[in-house]
Amino acid sequence: MPTALVTGSPDRVPEITIALKSAGFDILAAGVESPDDAPDLQEGAVDCYVQLPVDRPRSPGGPLRATRDVIAHELVDRFDRAVQFLPLLAPDAVVVLVTGGAGFDHAPGRPPDPGGMAQRRLVELLAEVILRDQGRAGVRTRVVSEERASEDIAALAGAAQHPEPWWRYADLDPDLGFADWRASVLCLATRP
Repeated sequence: MPTALVTGSPDRVPEITIALKSAGFDILAAGVESPDDAPDLQEGAVDCYVQLPVDRPRSPGGPLRATRDVIAHELVDRFDRAVQFLPLLAPDAVVVLVTGGAGFDHAPGRPPDPGGMAQRRLVELLAEVILRDQGRAGVRTRVVSEERASEDIAALAGAAQHPEPWWRYADLDPDLGFADWRASVLCLATRP
């Protein structure tokens, strides 16, 4: 049975945990702040790491201020958590980075929110850095919106355990534009 670790928003951790259990994952730890909070976790034991965003109050000031706050607070926190938890990954693990921000999965015909788009790009950067840092051919990453249902996120985590042929990735997120779809697929690529 594949194992999972979930970190991030205390409000969202329980529903993601239940969805992962329903998808066939054994939950090793959920809602922990650091590996010290889960002393039973061993290096190489985690098949799936789901990193949720941490809830922070949104600051007024428009897209520029919101993007600055995402970089200064949330993204630094996400990189710090990645540094702490990545040593626990199994050689063929999947990392699912769930990103917040309105506009990530925008409605057709409505322009996307620049702050949400910027946040997606920054989390995609984290996904790419994780792949480069791990240097293992089997580790994969996936970036998804928190607007997705927990069951969809768990299904994507399970699908990443058994990758689909490349041409099917367009079906996983049909509302993405080509550039976003391409970036998402490239995040799934692994180093040789």
